[in-house]
Order: sequence, then C-alpha cells, then structure tokens
Amino acid sequence: MVRPVPTGINDNTTVALECGVLYQGTLDLTGRSNVTVKTVGGCGKATISPAYAVTGWTPYRGQIYVARVRFTPMQVAIDGVPAAVAHWPDAPQVWATSASAVPSSDLAGATLVYQENRSVIKAQQLNSNAVNTAKPFYLEGKLWMLDRPGEWAAHDDWLYVWTPDGASPEGRVWAAPGDSAINADLSANVTIDGIKVALGFHGISANKAVNLQVRNAEIAYSAQDGIWASGSNRLAVDRTTIVGARRNGIDGWYSVVDAVVTNTTVSDTGMVNLPSPSNAGIMFGGGANNRIDNVRVMNSAYHGIAVSHNRDTTVSNSVVDTACVRLTDCGGIYTSARDTVPLPLKMRIEGNTVVNVRGAEGIGIYLDDSANGVDVVGNTVARNTKGMMLHSAFDNVISNNRFESSAIMHIAFPQDVGTTIHGNVVTHNTFISTQGEQTFNMGPGANLKTFATFDANTYRGADPGVFAVTWDGKSNSVKHTYSQWRTWSGQDSHSTMNGAP
Repeated sequence: MVRPVPTGINDNTTVALECGVLYQGTLDLTGRSNVTVKTVGGCGKATISPAYAVTGWTPYRGQIYVARVRFTPMQVAIDGVPAAVAHWPDAPQVWATSASAVPSSDLAGATLVYQENRSVIKAQQLNSNAVNTAKPFYLEGKLWMLDRPGEWAAHDDWLYVWTPDGASPEGRVWAAPGDSAINADLSANVTIDGIKVALGFHGISANKAVNLQVRNAEIAYSAQDGIWASGSNRLAVDRTTIVGARRNGIDGWYSVVDAVVTNTTVSDTGMVNLPSPSNAGIMFGGGANNRIDNVRVMNSAYHGIAVSHNRDTTVSNSVVDTACVRLTDCGGIYTSARDTVPLPLKMRIEGNTVVNVRGAEGIGIYLDDSANGVDVVGNTVARNTKGMMLHSAFDNVISNNRFESSAIMHIAFPQDVGTTIHGNVVTHNTFISTQGEQTFNMGPGANLKTFATFDANTYRGADPGVFAVTWDGKSNSVKHTYSQWRTWSGQDSHSTMNGAP
C-alpha cells in the first residue's frame, strides 16, 4: 500500500504511520518541536521514501527500455537495489587516465568523478564537452554511456534503464529525486521510532537539530548521508541499521556535540556501485562530548569510525570490520587534532575490535595530525595493513591492547618536519607477529628515543629478529632485533619476547 506522507505537522504531536505502508515524499519536520514519528501495528515498519514507481515502459533499443519521469532522478532502484548510473569507462576498468580516450564528445552535463589524491574522491558537473584533468577519472550520466545491464540514464523527461536480466522494468523500478526522506533540520525534541527510510538524498536530515532521537530505525541507500546531523546537539541513535549510504552513514561533520550512538550497525558506506566521495561509516568532526558504543561498522570505502578533532569523546566496545576498501591513508578508527588547538583531545578508544583494514595504508587505529591526550586501551587490532599509527602524535597512552597479524607493522610513528612526537606511553600490550612484520617503525628525526616509553609488553613471533626499524632522516634506516632494540632504546626492561626477557 502506498500513501503520501503526512503534511502540515504541528508541534507537540505524534505522527502514527501504519505498519507495512510506504509513505511517499519528504516528511517535513523542519523547525518542529516535540514531535514523535512512529509505526503503529505489528505488520512491519512503515517506510518513508521520496522515490516513486516508474511505469509505462516501452522498448528503446536492444534491451534498453524508456519511460517518462516528472523529475530528474538522483537514484534509480531496480528490484529494490540502487542501479549504477551509466558511465565510462566500463568495468572492470574503473578509472580512465586520458581524456583523449573518451569515445564521445557529448559531455556537457555529465558528472566528472576523479581521484583528487589517494584519500579523496571529488565530483563535479561538466559545463562543456571538455575533460580537464590529469587525475584518474570516470564520467557518468549521459545516454551514450548506457551500454551494460544494470545501468540507467536520464535525458530530458525520460528515464532509460537496462535491467540486470534484460527483462522489462515494468513494476520493478523506482526513481528518487534529490530530496531527503525526513527533513528535521533546526528541529528540537523530535523522535523517529520504528521507521524505515529509503532512497533519500539524506535518509534523515537533521542539520542543527537539538535532541533528535532515532530508535529502532532502518535507513537504506541514501545518495549522500544516512543521517546528516552537522551542528547538532544531543543526537541519539540506538538500535538502528544504516546500509549503503554513499558518503557517510552518520555524519555530524561540523561541531556535533553530546551525540550518543549505541547498538547500531552501519554497513557498505561508499560501497554502492562506483567509487564516490565518501568519508566514514560514522563521521564526527570538530565536536565534543560524543559517545559511540557497541556499534558495528562494516565494509567502508574510507574510514570506519572517524572522530576528527573531537574532544572528550569515547569510542568503545565496537567492531570495525573491513575499511579503507576504496581509499587509503585511513583508519578503522581515526582521530586527529588538525585544528592545532593546544589542548588534549581527552579521548578514549577502548574495548574495540578492529580487523581487516587493508589497502596500502590501511591502519587499524589511526592517531593522525598531532592527536594528543588519547587513551587507547583494551582493543583487539588484527589483520590490518598497519595495526596503529601515531602521526606526529604526542602524550597518548597505548595500553592493554592486542595487536596481531599486521601485514607490514604493528605500530608506526611517522614524524613530520616541524612537529615533535613525544610523551607517548606503550605498555602492557600484546604483539603477535605471524608474517615477519615489524613491531615498531619510527622516524624521521633525531629525537627517536623520546617518541614514547615502552615497557611491560608481551612480544610473540616466529622471527624475533624482525622487530623494529628506525630512521633519523639523514643516514640509512636501521633494522633492530629485539635485543638490539632494547639496547638502543633503553626500553622494554620488563617486557618479554616469546616468553623470555
């Protein structure tokens, strides 16, 4: 059953949506106060979506069908799953490196998606028929690019689709404009309880909202963020599932304060169809007093959980499994103090499990850009390219963690020119090497011996001769066996290697 979303919602009301019903459009709660939206009945969650069924399909060419639409689609779903916008080049090649290879001059209005660097993907619309970039790129959105099953393109008032099985799209296709499913911007004391939202630009937009409560919700296939909560205060997300957001699952990008995310799963962020701009499964930036506890973040294109220059924030008892799938120089759990404010972050990363963070620079727990005042305690960090990195970081405590089976090294300490790594404490950790990986890698700098204090650690590995690498930035790097490390550093006097002092 399909109905329009309720409109004209007043403050101090409860919006009861019937179970099993799809409500079409955007539920507008902008500026509203004391509103509860909930499902009534026991036949499943009510669904809110700005998407509309597309009907009246006729054959166009080959196995491509065409139908009229009354808006320009931002997303198209076939059998409930977002289809890829028609693009060039085709898989398995994702990125082109030369504009001279583009097989058509009809490019104006297409979207250019390009790799700004190894950590950033950007997109822009072309206003001419020229591609001016020397960076890896692909193009999408023109009808001539529609040449594979599972793709779509829009032109004028028409939608063109080639279904994955080549059969008619009739009764199978929904198209969504660039509208959010729920708009709760500038709202106060709004509760979303037991609702499913799908195919919104944002699933829930909550810019500068106060005390937004999202409970027992499902948020699927947002064109940008599952929950957009920049500048919000007291956001609470509990027992919620967010899948397939293209940029961020939960995004509190600017000054999110007093947010609590618990018992929630975020998956496949930035992983739907082709690579696109993406930051993290959960992205908090520039905020304070936030808590992320008992969440699962799986299969992220970039960071799993990012709490950049957050202060007095905790990430605890959570699982990050598979991150940095499409971008690199990133972390399963990431923080930084790039704002250069000389105050400790007072952050705690505790009791988490971080696994399968891969790629050339996939880092399990990443303290980046002068991160300081962070306690990293009691985490399990396994099967990552690098277990942990402290990039120009200082005054952090790394204790009672288990690092296992890192591909390259367990902990790296890279120091930028003009910065000083100091005051870090690495104690009571267990390091298990299974593939000849280094335990520590430090440099460059003349201050390597004061990067951190190391003691009461347990080191286990088949080859204790592969232990640490240090580099002063002038001469060649130096490889240390475990005994050489202890002599050189004067550290680890109460630590053991394979059970021996």
